[in-house]
Amino acid sequence: MNQGAILYLGPPDVLAVVREELSEHSVMHASSTEEVGAVIQGCVGVIDASMKIRFDASMIARASALRAFATATTGATHIDRNALEARGVPLLTLQGQSEFLRNITPAAELSWMLLMMCARRARAAVEHVLEGHWDRTQFPGHMLNGRSLGVIGCGRIGQWMARYGAAFGMVVKGHDPALAHWPDGIERCELDEVLGTCDFVSLHVPYSDQLRGMIGAAQVRRMKRGCIFINTSRGELVDESALRDAILDGHLGGIGVDVLCGEPDTAGHPLVELAKTRPNVVVTPHIGGFSPDALSKVVRFACARLRSALGEGVP
Repeated sequence: MNQGAILYLGPPDVLAVVREELSEHSVMHASSTEEVGAVIQGCVGVIDASMKIRFDASMIARASALRAFATATTGATHIDRNALEARGVPLLTLQGQSEFLRNITPAAELSWMLLMMCARRARAAVEHVLEGHWDRTQFPGHMLNGRSLGVIGCGRIGQWMARYGAAFGMVVKGHDPALAHWPDGIERCELDEVLGTCDFVSLHVPYSDQLRGMIGAAQVRRMKRGCIFINTSRGELVDESALRDAILDGHLGGIGVDVLCGEPDTAGHPLVELAKTRPNVVVTPHIGGFSPDALSKVVRFACARLRSALGEGVP
């Protein structure tokens, strides 16, 4: 029995998982705003593993049959939460699903990769070789052993970063006023101490309106000169223009980001433009959680939550 259509947004490789988990439904796959607009009216549910399509109030208004919206992501800044709430449609993200997410590690691994790329000037060195050169003296790298890592947000991903830092012989300092139980292996500090004393600072804070811009121009300037800053949380948490200025005047030694304010529309973005001429700026297209093995697990979990929200059984 068909119980209404489900719209899946995400890599086609995982479409079979959605069809298996939601076999009572007709599952449609879309990859553009135009495709979504053409089918959304008849959909009772959405599984979003893409984050590429903006669901603003007008798009949600067109989804007249929509009863639940589930994402395979912790963040959902591309979705108008208020418009869904006004309709009584639950938005089910992975935020807060700590037990399930505990061993889903691709985002932490990507964060560490960005840190390593900046520390060893890997992007510039690779480009140097591809251009036909071989001069290692142009690329002095930072030895991580004995350096300090500052973790802002000491939840699941922040704790993985702390483990990686400890494995490399780093001193790990952390700041997280929202954390009820402080983890071992991280020295608890105020934000100013983390910013002012750490050689590397990595941001792992879930987005909320209250935290928007929490790393502003003043916080960027408090960072230790030469500090390398990593952000795989949300672009909206940071004053990106201040980051650009801090690279241009040499205050920061490098930036590694997997998220940008306004993504996926990044045309003319200050950090993208900066990366074109500054190899110590590394920007990746929000790939932190995009690992096929992990994606299959989180999509399956999101499907189970959607079934439950539609009244079709407890996951």
